[in-house]
Amino acid sequence: MPRNRIEGQGDPVPRVRIVSGSSGYLNSGVRVPFLASGNNGCMAGVTTELARVLIVDDKADIRNLLATRLRLEPAFDVVGEAANGAEAIARVGELKPHLMVLDLQMPVMSGEEVIPIVRSLAPRLQVVVFSAYAGTGGRLGGTERPDAEVRKGSGLQPLVAELRRLLVEPPRDLIELDIGPLDLEAGMRAGHAWTRCNPQVRQVAADQGWTGEFLALVGVFLTLGQALRDAATTGRSPCHLRLGTRLNVGRAARRALTALGGEMGQSLEPLRSLLLRALP
Repeated sequence: MPRNRIEGQGDPVPRVRIVSGSSGYLNSGVRVPFLASGNNGCMAGVTTELARVLIVDDKADIRNLLATRLRLEPAFDVVGEAANGAEAIARVGELKPHLMVLDLQMPVMSGEEVIPIVRSLAPRLQVVVFSAYAGTGGRLGGTERPDAEVRKGSGLQPLVAELRRLLVEPPRDLIELDIGPLDLEAGMRAGHAWTRCNPQVRQVAADQGWTGEFLALVGVFLTLGQALRDAATTGRSPCHLRLGTRLNVGRAARRALTALGGEMGQSLEPLRSLLLRALP
């Protein structure tokens, strides 16, 4: 199997490509617009597409305040809001935002739980945590690490500045995985098996302190499940699966998948083996 090295990393990674630059689409048409050129070779000048912003906070007054302020900026288009993490994940699929302003403490699903999942659902999406807990004691790391953090109470200008910065600094840890061809029926069976074992896997992960790894794997399976459903509507079999994600999330998903052995792991075949060969 061909193995490529990631620039700046010592370990070889199979079937992984670091995505450089800003052009193109990695997931569901999500594209990062840029206001000016930088040292990363991005396209200069204002694009015809505004930066689509999703605001996620359980307080309606905070959402309204942020939406009002960001609509004063000519570069931003506030396309939607969400009151908790579960709503945020659904909105990401529906609205295809480029930027997400994300609170941490929310009912139903917290901001920390959202980040590992959306990294595969929309790998180019830039996440700015806007919370009273932002930047406190290295709280956000690993799969939960956002693209930027701004503490509530510091005013809105620092938030606007970070959002504008992200427009000209695309994420540098994007990876593109070539998972390979998969028989559609076998893939659908593996997807159904994941749905059945999901609660059990989540409990095991929580008991072992692997919640971040589990959520990273959730994002992978959600993304591939959509790809398989799309293939089913057209009757394509085998379907060639590809996945965009962030490097640390891909590694975490691999750790979680490796830990799923025995009967549970067998139920996910042959998708599990394909993923283990492709994930970094």
